[in-house]
Amino acid sequence: MIFVLKKWIGGLLMPLPFSLLLLLVSLLLLFFSRRQLLAKALALFSFIILFVFSLLPSAYHLAKPLERQYPPLLVAEQSLDYILVLGSSGINDKNLPITGQLSATALSRFSEALRLYYANPNAILVVSGSGFGDTKSHAQLLQTLALTFTIPEQRIIRLDSSKDTQQEAQQMSTLIQGKKAALVTSATHMPRAMALFRHYNQYPIAAPAMYIAKENTHSLPAYYYIPSAYQLYKSQVALHEYLGFLQQWLVRTLAD
Repeated sequence: MIFVLKKWIGGLLMPLPFSLLLLLVSLLLLFFSRRQLLAKALALFSFIILFVFSLLPSAYHLAKPLERQYPPLLVAEQSLDYILVLGSSGINDKNLPITGQLSATALSRFSEALRLYYANPNAILVVSGSGFGDTKSHAQLLQTLALTFTIPEQRIIRLDSSKDTQQEAQQMSTLIQGKKAALVTSATHMPRAMALFRHYNQYPIAAPAMYIAKENTHSLPAYYYIPSAYQLYKSQVALHEYLGFLQQWLVRTLAD
């Protein structure tokens, strides 16, 4: 129940649904009340939210502080005991190949894990994620993908029950117990994930993937700065992490 509530609240606070809710309230006030000034102010605020978070500079500056906290592993780490891959999303659509069933985020994380595995063929690959009611868990989908890359089944551990990063960190920390491990997740997600592992007294090596705030060595054409759904998506990814930090802080504060 708490998990579902957390997903609802977090989802509604993202720029698109939040601005649409504001717009709905403004329309109700505009047509069914005398508070015309408030209605117009809410409509304007809704527009500003969508406009600002749909811009490349906004998305970039939201994501960059998260992504730069842990450097990329430009050279694959050696002598790893475990490669930990945090779950993302996917749908078990049997009409599609396994690469089509997993999200771009999941594929990016897996490709980084695969790079590390080829440098550490004796390591154990740990994949995680529940299925949220799907016929296969996210961990099962990742295992299927790993097997297509000829990773031996005995070198794969599935954690099928973890629903969020906190549960993944708890289960993986129990598993690795101080062994040398690399943690693979999205670069924006890495700071929050590492903080949760530290909470369980485990200190894996950060192996970020799926960068969305990339440095450009040349000036971009002006049309790159047109508001776009992709930039709105990147802003949402970053804001999701900031809300996750806020949620962790609230949980610790209430627990004290």
